[in-house]
Amino acid sequence: MTYLTNSTLENAVVFDYESMCYSKVYMPDMFGGMDSYDVFLSGAKALITIDNPEGDSNKELILFRDSFGSSIAPLLLEGYSKITLVDLRYISTDLLGNYIDFSLNQDVLFLYNTQVINNSYMLK
Repeated sequence: MTYLTNSTLENAVVFDYESMCYSKVYMPDMFGGMDSYDVFLSGAKALITIDNPEGDSNKELILFRDSFGSSIAPLLLEGYSKITLVDLRYISTDLLGNYIDFSLNQDVLFLYNTQVINNSYMLK
């Protein structure tokens, strides 16, 4: 598997709200596992933030996504100081306000594959 990297991605800090642990963007030791998406941001998680210490912008991105979003989010990081990834299959919308401070200086992106969109019952 090939993935892109640069100093921004290597210095980014990922926080997983489930495990309350910090990690890196890419987890190469997960190559060859059950799900290839686990290489990116440790796979499908309800809520993850990526902080970009090299970011020169105060903009943040809230990315509502499925598993595919884990591989795309790192490519968007250079334009943001922080990206918050939300997978509504694993967290109720009622809880989002406990973890996300919605403000004016944020972009919001909804990124789902057609299977999730066409079966919206999967989203909480």
